[in-house]
Amino acid sequence: MNIDDLGFAGKVVSFSSANDTLAIKNISFQCQNERLFVVGDVPKGATNNDWAVDRPCGVAWDSVTDYMIFDSEDQYAKLIEKSLE
Repeated sequence: MNIDDLGFAGKVVSFSSANDTLAIKNISFQCQNERLFVVGDVPKGATNNDWAVDRPCGVAWDSVTDYMIFDSEDQYAKLIEKSLE
């Protein structure tokens, strides 16, 4: 799978699954134990006090129920902050 085909290159994407939501930047796909994962790093604004910024993270592609694409890390952080007002 190619991230360029999905419009993820250079973007921050918030992925939802049945139980959680995870935002990822610097996205790529990686096969782990015969499952496809979306992997990358945690963007600013994704965790309280940004304690996890730039930490590696991932979500199994087959568990994603929907996703939302943001143009930049700044756009994502500003919209998350606005949603908490």
